[in-house]
Amino acid sequence: MRRSVAAGAAVLLLALAGCGDGEEVGEKPDLPDETPALWNPCDVLDDRFVEKTFGTVAEEDNGEPTLPECRFAPDEGTGQPVVTANYSLFSGTLDEAWDKMGQPEKADVREPKIPGAESSKVVVAVVKKQLYVDGFVQNGELIQQVAVVAPAPYDEDRIVAGVEKTLTRLATHAAESGLEGTD
Repeated sequence: MRRSVAAGAAVLLLALAGCGDGEEVGEKPDLPDETPALWNPCDVLDDRFVEKTFGTVAEEDNGEPTLPECRFAPDEGTGQPVVTANYSLFSGTLDEAWDKMGQPEKADVREPKIPGAESSKVVVAVVKKQLYVDGFVQNGELIQQVAVVAPAPYDEDRIVAGVEKTLTRLATHAAESGLEGTD
């Protein structure tokens, strides 16, 4: 399961870098001249927050030093959601990145108001009785993602609210820490 979540994060990073869904690869977007020091979403997320927000009991896995990813994957068979957070720099808007990503036709796309963020999107989909909720939030050139996979039975309202709460925490941290990736 961790590999599939990590693979999803890699797909997002490729999409944000200019790859479309099955289309020819476009020009690579302009990235800022100065990149902020790498940080990890685990700087603001921890196992207590994830357990309280999603009901997931798992140890924090903060990935590799060069991969800004934070994962909380419970033991197999527990029926608890897997939670992953990561980010990428993109010189355009979230809407421009969104157009390059492509989304399933049956996905429920929402645009919640996230304090401290310029824009946000949350995608809710059920595939093979599993709930997939992906949230995106933009602060300047910084686009952060939260992905949650919850096996049945799941509480969709709780998971969506949890993703929005997590996006708020990440957006607030980015704004307060100057991590927007802009001058």
